[in-house]
This record gives sequence, structure tokens and C-alpha cells, in this order.
Amino acid sequence: MPAVTKYRKIKFTKMGDTSSDMMNHEQRYLFDMTGYLHIEGAVTGEKLKSVQEAAERYIYCHPNERPPGFEPRGQELSVEKLGNRPLIRYQHGFAFDRCLEELTVNPSIWPILKELTSDMPRLVSGTLSYEQYDPDRPPVEKNPAGLHCAREGRYWYTRYEVKNGRIFCNDLVFFFYLTDVNPGDGGLIVIPGSHKSEFDRPEELLKPGPDGIDPESDPVFTNLTPKAGDFLCISELLTHGVLRWKPKDRSRQFLILRYRPQYEGKVSLPQVIIDRLTPEIQELVSAASYGHTKEIVKQEAITLNY
Repeated sequence: MPAVTKYRKIKFTKMGDTSSDMMNHEQRYLFDMTGYLHIEGAVTGEKLKSVQEAAERYIYCHPNERPPGFEPRGQELSVEKLGNRPLIRYQHGFAFDRCLEELTVNPSIWPILKELTSDMPRLVSGTLSYEQYDPDRPPVEKNPAGLHCAREGRYWYTRYEVKNGRIFCNDLVFFFYLTDVNPGDGGLIVIPGSHKSEFDRPEELLKPGPDGIDPESDPVFTNLTPKAGDFLCISELLTHGVLRWKPKDRSRQFLILRYRPQYEGKVSLPQVIIDRLTPEIQELVSAASYGHTKEIVKQEAITLNY
């Protein structure tokens, strides 16, 4: 079993020592040094319960009752298989319910998102991921945990820079966790600082462990262990992978929210999904020219109108 590694987490508070319109010094320093942020307690109490219940409704929704545009990625599942497969990705999960949609501009991540995109954010997608223990997962011969990063597939399109005391990154992922991940459970691993590497990752950086699936324990990687209600923010340039999910009585559920600058690429969401979004998030998912300032960006805190 990979060793449990302690790492720095940031507790979300509504009042900080800087304007809520920008990242604070601690966030900026940690993200620049490691390539990720773990924000604790972004959603709690009844709001968290509402989000969890909304996700469950999508996961177990009968195919005949799903709104148009909502379905598992790749293939249709029978009613018996809903929430009963090792890994299921539910498309456009962020748009299934208003409380899920609100997560895309949650106050804990909004200042971070604005700074990292130079005040030109675009929400690309928001997938609901459901994972449970897989007793039939086959062993691998190399690259256990499936390490990867954006640099490997889109090298010339990836950017990470610092100018005038602000960070810019053009490929971001915010994971919002709906269930707890405890030390030893498995889940996301990262190689801290690799987002700024100038060298290719060695193909055999990690070696398969005794089960032939997870890598041998190695201090080069950190296993991130968020609780329900936490956000993990990473640059896609950060080398990351996934350990086998080990609990047999609990699933790993989270939203995968992807953001890029508004001037890179076209809108990737189907119109049927866009039409059900609030005006604020419709603007957030829209493409726009470089230098254009969206109305939503002018706000320090976002309230969705619905």
C-alpha cells in the first residue's frame, strides 16, 4: 500500500486578509509551488446535503425520466447497472440541478478561477463521476495509476506563467467531492511541482506494486484525500493519476469541472444543456474574444437568477 503522506490544506473562510476578488498570498504561493490547491469546507451543512442528494438523483435516475441531454458517457446503462458499475461518468452533471450549477462559481474558487484565467474564464464541461471497488480490475505492466498531464498530449497549447504577481494557467480542473476520501482509500495522486517541469516524465517512473495495479510506495507522489464538500484545484499540466479505489462499502463521487480561457476553443456543450442554465452560467460557458470582459467577471460573488 502506498504510504500516507501529509500535505497542506487550506480552510475556506468567507473573510480573508485580501480582497475576495483575487487569490490570497497563501493560495498563490502553494499553487505555484505544487500545482494544486486543496480547499476544505467549501460547502457544508444543508447545502452539502442538497448537492449530494441531487447527484444521487442523477446517478439513479431512470433513463426514461432523465431530462434531454443527460446520460452516462459512452454507453446507455440498464436500470440495474445505474450506480452499479466500477466507474461511470455522467455527462453534464453540473447542469442537472441548480445546486450543482452553483458549484461552478462557488465563492471558494471564484477568485482563484478569475486570476488563473486572467479574468477571462470559460467553463468547458462538468462531469459527475461515480467510482466503486472493482474486483476485476486487471493488473498493468507499466505506468501504474495511469500518470498523465496535458503537456503529453497538447504540448504547444499548454501555458503556465507568472506576471505582475499573478498566475496564469490555460487548462484547469476543479474537483468537487461529494463523498469522503480517507487515507488508504485510493483516489487521486499528484506529483507536486511537476506542472513546471521542462522534461518528459520517465516512462517507468513508478513501478507496479504487489497487486500489479497500484504503484509501489514512492515519495515522488502525494495521494490527495478530500472530504465531502472540499474542492481540489489542479493545473492540467500537473502530472496526476488515480490509485485503485479500495473501500467495498463506499463509492467515490465528485464533479469534474474544467475551465479554460474564453478565447481558446469553441463552446463544447450541447444547446439543450445550455438552454437550461441560468443566464450567469450561460455567459460563463460562452466563448469570447481576448480582452472581452464578461459581466459575470465584474462580480466578486455570484448569485444565480432562477
